[in-house]
Formats: sequence, C-alpha cells, structure tokens
Amino acid sequence: MLITAILATAIGFVPLTAAENSTRLWYKSPVASSTWTDALPIGNGRLGAMIYGIPVQERIQLNEETIWSGGRRDRVNQNGAQTVSEVRDLLARGDAAGAQKLANLGMMGTPQTCRNYQTLGDMEISFDGTSKYDKNTYERWLNLDTALSGVRFKVNNTLYEREMFVSVPDDVFVHRLKATGNEKLSFQIRVHRPKDGLNEASDQNWNENGWTYMTGGTGGIDPVVFTTALAVESDGHVRTLGEFIVVENATEATAFLAAATSYRHNDTRAAVDSTIQKARQHTYEELRRRHIEDYAPFYNASVLNLNGPDLQTSSLPTNARINATRKGANDPGLVALAYNYGRYLLIASSRAGNLPSNLQGIWNKEFDPLWGSKYTVNINLQMNYWPAEVTSLSSLHEPYFDLLELMRKDGTHTAKAMYNASGWMSHHNTDLWGDTAPVDTYLPATYWTLSSGWLVTHILEHYWYTGDKSFLASNLHIVSEAIEFYLDTLQPYKTNGTEYLVTNPSVSPENTYVGPDGKSYNFDTAPTCDIEILNELFTNYLNAIATLSNSTVDSAFLTRIRDTQSKLPPYRYSTRYPDTLQEWMQDYEQAEPGHRHVSHLYALYPGTQILPPGAPGYDAKLFNAAAATLEDRLSHNGAGTGWSRAWTINWYARLQNRTALAENTFQFFNTSVFNNLMDVNEGIFQIDGNLGFVSGVAEGLLQSHVVDDKGVREVWLLPVLPEEWNDGSVNGIAARGGFVFDLEWADGKLVHMRMESRVGGPVVLKYGGSGNSTITARQAEGFSNGRMRLETKAGDVREFDFRKA
Repeated sequence: MLITAILATAIGFVPLTAAENSTRLWYKSPVASSTWTDALPIGNGRLGAMIYGIPVQERIQLNEETIWSGGRRDRVNQNGAQTVSEVRDLLARGDAAGAQKLANLGMMGTPQTCRNYQTLGDMEISFDGTSKYDKNTYERWLNLDTALSGVRFKVNNTLYEREMFVSVPDDVFVHRLKATGNEKLSFQIRVHRPKDGLNEASDQNWNENGWTYMTGGTGGIDPVVFTTALAVESDGHVRTLGEFIVVENATEATAFLAAATSYRHNDTRAAVDSTIQKARQHTYEELRRRHIEDYAPFYNASVLNLNGPDLQTSSLPTNARINATRKGANDPGLVALAYNYGRYLLIASSRAGNLPSNLQGIWNKEFDPLWGSKYTVNINLQMNYWPAEVTSLSSLHEPYFDLLELMRKDGTHTAKAMYNASGWMSHHNTDLWGDTAPVDTYLPATYWTLSSGWLVTHILEHYWYTGDKSFLASNLHIVSEAIEFYLDTLQPYKTNGTEYLVTNPSVSPENTYVGPDGKSYNFDTAPTCDIEILNELFTNYLNAIATLSNSTVDSAFLTRIRDTQSKLPPYRYSTRYPDTLQEWMQDYEQAEPGHRHVSHLYALYPGTQILPPGAPGYDAKLFNAAAATLEDRLSHNGAGTGWSRAWTINWYARLQNRTALAENTFQFFNTSVFNNLMDVNEGIFQIDGNLGFVSGVAEGLLQSHVVDDKGVREVWLLPVLPEEWNDGSVNGIAARGGFVFDLEWADGKLVHMRMESRVGGPVVLKYGGSGNSTITARQAEGFSNGRMRLETKAGDVREFDFRKA
C-alpha cells in the first residue's frame, strides 16, 4: 500500500472497488447504543476503543489492557500438596468420584478465581443539530490497511465527518471531527465509567486547565489505579463544565484521550498529562501520518486477495456480505477479508512491551465478563498466536513470551507448594500477574497441568520460524523448567504388564466421560492430549538443543527427557467408537459426543506428530483415526463455538481435505461471527476464533511441518486449495526454517512464487499432491515430480514462474 496515497485522501470515505473490499469493513447504518458487537474495534495494543458511529449520541467504549479487578495474590491452597497426594492415590484405586470431591476442597485456589479484565469506561459525545441526519448519506467503516475508523453523514447540505485511530508512536486515542457546509459543529464530550443505569465506577471526575480527568481503582486491598485525561482542540469555542468539555460553533475539532494505570506508572496523572502534551505538539495530519507509518508495515507484511465471480456481493456492506454468504453466495473475498481482519485484530491488541491479547483481545465492555476475559490457557491464548509466525507477525509474539516469564516466576511457587516439584507449571487460566493456581472449581478444566507444556511450545515454534538462536538462548530456561515439572510429577502406572509414566490427576480439557457405573466423571490418568503435548514438547526441545553448538543444557537432563518420553503410553484406538483415537486412558463412553474441545487431536494441529500421506513418518492408521475422530465429533454437532470451528479448519488443512476446509470456512461465517466479523462464543465476542481462522486459511495455502528423511524442512505450496479460492494471491506467508513466500495462483494452479531465505539452509519445495486435485503436473523449471531441493544463504531470493512451463 502507498502511504503517500493514503495520506492524500481527505477525511471521509472514498468508494473502493470490489477487490479492495478485502481490506475494509463498512456499513450503511449506525450501531444501536446497546449492540456492542456491531461496533468497530481499534487499538494500539494497550488502548482499545469500540466505535459505534451514532450521529446524535455517540458512544465509544474504551479499554486499557491493565485494568483488571485487583492486584497480585498468592492463591495456592495451603493443603494443596497433601491433597494432591491423596487424589493420586484415589485415582490409582479407580475412585474418580472421591478424587474429584477431595480436589474441590483441598486443591482449589483460595480464593478460587484469579483477576478478571474490566472496561475502562465510555467516551460519550452529545451532538447538537444532527438528529435529522440523512440516512441515505450515512456510512461508517474500518480501513484495515490504515487502522483508521470513520463515520460520515449529511444534515441538509452539511457534511459531518469523524475519523479515529489509536496511535502507537504517540500512545493516544485521537478523534477528528469536521463539519463542511452551512452548519457548525457543536457537542459535549466526556469520559465516564458507568457500571449500570445508576452507578458510576470511578472515584473522581473533574476538569482542570481546559482538560477533564477521571481517576479510580479496580477494587480489593491492592487495586489497579487508573487515570484518564481528555483534551480537545478546535477552531470553535471550547470550555469545560464539570466533567464535560463543551465545543460550540466549530468547523473542526480534535479530541485526545490518554490513560495510564499503576501497573506501569507510579504517578498516573503525570503519565497522562505528559502523553497528551506530547501529542498536541503535532498537527492532526502529523499524528495520522505517524500512526500509519508505524502500523502499515505490520499489516502489509501479509495480505490475502481472493477473486470471486460475484462482484455484486463483494461490493455490499459487510453485514450484507455476511448475510448473502449465509444464503449461499460465493464470495471468496469474504474469506480474504476475515484473514486480513484477523491479522488486524492481532496487530491492534498485541504490540511489543504490552500484555498479550486476552480472551477478548483488548476489547471488553463489562466489569465481570463471561469467563473473565482472562487468559484461558487450555486452547484460547495459544490459538490467539497461531497466526503470528505464519503470517509474518513474529514480533507480536513478544507479549506472549513476556507473560510466560511472569507465569514461570509464579508457577515455580505453585509447582513446589502444590506438587512438591521443581520447575514451573500452570493450570487452565491466568491473568496479568501470571497467576498459576487453580481457577474456579470446574472439574472438567480446573486441575489440568499441561497448559504450561503447551504454552512453551510457542517458544520453540518461534525459533523454528525465525532461526533466532539468541532468542532461544534467552528463553530456553522457560521451556527447560516447564519440562522439569513433568519429569518430577509423572506417576508410574502399570497396565497389561507394562509400566508407563502418566499424568495424575488430569482431565481432557473441559470434557466429561461416563464411567462403568453410568455416572459422569472428569478426572483421569494420562488423557491422550497430555501424552501428545508431552511428546511434542520433548521432541521439539531435543531437536532445538541439537541445533545449538554451545548449549549449556546438562546432558543428564537430556537423557532424563529421552528416558521419560520412552515410558509415555502409546496412542490408543477406540473400540467403542471404531477407527477413532481414544480420548482417555480407558475406552470410556463420551458424555457429550459433540463436545467443542477435541483436545486429543492436538497432535494433528498445532502439533506435528500426525503427518499426511507423502510425508516421512506418515502413519496411515493414526492419520485415518484422526480424520474419523473429527468426523465423529462433527456428526454430533461439534464445533459449535467460533474457536472450535476455527480449530476444525486447521485440522482439515492438515488432513489435506480441501472440501471440508471450504465447508468449515463457510460454517464460520454462517454461525460464528457478528456483523462486525468478530468471533462468537455463546453470544459474546472471543478473539481466538478470528485468529484461529487466519492460521487455518494459511495452512490451506502453505504447510511447513514436515521434515524429510534427511532432516531437511519441506514446504508444501498450495497444498489444500479449495475450488472456491481458485484465483488469488498472498504475500508474506512464512515457513519454518526462516523462509517467506509470495504466491499467486489462477484457475487453481500456481503461476508465480517468490521465496526469501532469511536464515539460510536447505529446503525442499513441494507443489502438488493429494490435498489439491486441481494441481496438474505443470511445473516451473527446476521442479521434478513436484519437488525441488534448494540450498540457500541468508538473504537469498528465488522466483519461479510456473506459466513458462
């Protein structure tokens, strides 16, 4: 995208072509003040805003990423260690009921929940003279390539325009308002923190020197204290009255909002004053330019375009496009829009130096949101970062790694106090403080201990994608200490004359089985997903260490890992549900056959143990069992949440099933998005589904989890391209090994490829295979039977034109 062209565009909407609608959400009507899920999100990784676009009584809901319900606590149950030992004994004797009852007394956190994320409040703007706006002229939008949101409409012959963004360089929310015509711009603006219809949740609201302020705390004996500051510049008359700034008879105005909390600042008032003072040293045009110049390189690093036959549908407003797709319209551009939108959401909610994207990114209007808008770490936080590496947003992974360090520190205490173990661990939820004690008393999830094992695999994945050995060296202790916990806590378990090492107690996340007595239970020893995560963690760790010439890891520790891995139970196949993978240690009946979690397919994705036909290590029985397991779950109405549908898209990409991949992308739009394309989970927004969707689409376009029999990374090009995506292009799609690709295809066939090697080393390119039957034997020069091995140096660029073949 050309920044100069963007900056030359006047404030307001310039109509775009159908193809350009893959970078833009837009609507012809405002949002009802109660319909948060129609508003449009903007953010800089720390500050977030939901833009309603209401002409008369505008509402902009605000968030600051560190406003959670209180301070740091030690919640580990003082009877935890004794209880864990007793629970293990009960499970070893087959008494799951007794183990579960005891756990909810002596293992639960005290208190039982960690902190939850909260709203900062609302910016409220009451406009004079706009109640009779012309509805035919109304538009609101979000431009993904600039991260600018806007609103425009006319009243008589006056055009009213607004443009908003949240800047990283200036760390401020900026709102530009403009009136062009005979009428003037007059409004009253304030920031407040409404808790319900009558009560406010701030401690003090006041004005001083032409600005307004709000300050408060989030509760508890150690609250998070916050301050906001609001300032307005205008060519009209500006004054303050109470908590309002009043603007009269203006043609233009610019509002600035800053927020700071005690999480990072000792003096929050001084922090917001400094932020706004610095921002006001720049003109609006300069602030806008600085914002776009910071944002655009992230967005432009990978953009997907898909061309479809129905240009009329792709030119519709976004809500109408979604509805048309639900009625059967073929709009592949909507898939591209969702891909680009997902990447936008990650850029807007996860920037270096900040907290990672939580269950709702950074956008939450509640004081006590469903599931706390926390970090759920039995799938959701991990899914948030699945697209980070593969879509060239690797640096946005940094906040995730920073949180792991916080969790490591807290989790070292939890491991020792609860499990009498070295290393560190976590359960199924955490917060901004890295809390690792059990959360809730939800038996299907609360006492699961494999979250830390799953979480740290992202450190290894970042290394495989970037080849950054200094990063690995700096973060290796987080992985090593997570492994130490499992080496210390796996328990001996003997069955059919063979002794294994198993997790005990454990669960298959959030799922339930029917025991021999016909009652429902959750606790088990060695659910299949646990063994898959441990295998993935141990194998990748050993492989990563082998690439470091100066590793300081003790050889005895590596030997212990290998010995432990050799004693893990094998994957088991169900006879109760023929041809499927068994979910628990025993072949139990499923209490909920269509359950949203299918955690025992971790090894298929994001794991790399279940490999496709044509890959060294392909196991037909295991591969087919994974496919059958997924089909069985879906046949009972599984994938009912947005995030589980997104996971299903990733699984079908790995299963090389392009028809099912296309069907599930359709189902994502059919059941799993609001009008603003935000992902739906039980009626509320969760960001994980948006981001898991992105990684699933990327897996359809490129896969790099296979290593050949000589240890060389394979990159599969367009391996699972649906017929509906027959014409398109994508840039900046990354592969493990440090390779980045630009791909262009037409009529289902690759026509051009550009590859950059950022690390150097050998790679095998594979084009054509069982996943995509549209690919023919047509190949670029250098390919033989669909494969080509290349030796590369860091910085090498190779281009291939398949049209010449």
